Amino acid sequence: MTGTGTAAGRAAGDAARTLGFDDPAWRFDGPGTTPVRSTAELAVRAPRGADLFSMPGAYEASGVPLLSRAVTGDHTVWARVTVDGAAFGDAGGIAVHGTDGWFKACVERTRTGAWAVVTVVSRPVSDEALGPALSGPHADLLVTREGPRHAVFCRERADGDWRFVRTFTGVAAAREPDVRLGLFSQAPFSDACTATFTAPVHAPCALPDRR
Repeated sequence: MTGTGTAAGRAAGDAARTLGFDDPAWRFDGPGTTPVRSTAELAVRAPRGADLFSMPGAYEASGVPLLSRAVTGDHTVWARVTVDGAAFGDAGGIAVHGTDGWFKACVERTRTGAWAVVTVVSRPVSDEALGPALSGPHADLLVTREGPRHAVFCRERADGDWRFVRTFTGVAAAREPDVRLGLFSQAPFSDACTATFTAPVHAPCALPDRR
């Protein structure tokens, strides 16, 4: 969406800060080995079958390697994601868990072999949506929250405009103070997939325009 890039900057303002990976608030859960990280960069490797999806009677998977932390109140968080994956479904991205459900927004290899932003919202059954196409296995992903509503944006270049991906409610209640935000990789149908992340930037406010 044109102009949203500058809006993100205005929303961040002087209150924005980088959530360095050396912060003890981060916690690792899930299958696979402990992620490799420095203060500014994180690499998460998913083993075969790692995925997060809930479609009873069709396909269910409940575990991805996830480095997560609590995030309080309204906020905007963004990070750059680069995925090293060769098979359909290989992906890396941002996952958020609330009391009423969870969602993930990821850079994912599609069935055609191309790359796109894919979102899954689970309350508790998963609703998957294919978002903007990408020229390669990398993008900045942005998640913003205001009360019960979340929205997701993406951009391919650091100097580009943010593109709207999806907005929804139902993951966190309006008065729920904290959600758990994490960075993950998945390899549902391949031997392994690695996702690399820059340290997320956090601002304690929602984007003013979430369309």
